[in-house]
Amino acid sequence: MIPPIQPVRPRPRSPQASGVLPSGPSALKPELPPAPAGSVAPIAINAPSLAVDPLVEQAYQAFQRNDLAAARDGYQRALAREPTNRDALLGLAAIDVRSGQLGSAEARYLRLLEIDPRDSHAVASLISLRGQLDPVASESRLKTLIASLPESALLHFSLGNQYAQQSRWSEAQAAYFKAHSVDPENADYAFNLAVSLDQLHQGKLALEFYQRALALTDKRAASFDPARARLRVQELSK
Repeated sequence: MIPPIQPVRPRPRSPQASGVLPSGPSALKPELPPAPAGSVAPIAINAPSLAVDPLVEQAYQAFQRNDLAAARDGYQRALAREPTNRDALLGLAAIDVRSGQLGSAEARYLRLLEIDPRDSHAVASLISLRGQLDPVASESRLKTLIASLPESALLHFSLGNQYAQQSRWSEAQAAYFKAHSVDPENADYAFNLAVSLDQLHQGKLALEFYQRALALTDKRAASFDPARARLRVQELSK
């Protein structure tokens, strides 16, 4: 099962603009440490400005509260008003993934790529959905994208997830570390970095990043289970 994918944080929009405006894998399950989270995380954490589409902002906030019904309703209304609204399409795709409607999610990502073939978030999310079918091709595609967009935290995170699925923990750790370096406020990036360090028997560092991941969940939603993370913190603290 593909873990939850999060929508991007909506960015301010120009009142005169139209069309697309810029905005913004299966987890392994070892008994201990916890499995890494799979998440397309919000690309910004700044407070919304008055120019943000209120329907999209309300839907995003509902998603953060895990109120998927309200989030879906808000994104659908925004999409009805503007069929190419990127934030709404990404948000609905994230809800589809969380609800297990993977075919619908894939269709939305493909729609985003029709609008903008260079949309790295849509590409990375689509690769995450298809990664289990052809991990070699997915890894190659992600590396090609990273060569063009070396500062995309999402792409490094997705590559780390590909490595983690194959238990290539040293490579996964390096990819997660890069993602965390680019976006240090993302809880999922910190958590997956902790898991990879844990798998490499670097308990002291793993403990540090588990604790950081838990602290970051106060700021924005995460895909991992905080209860399992807290349990692992207790075990590593003994």
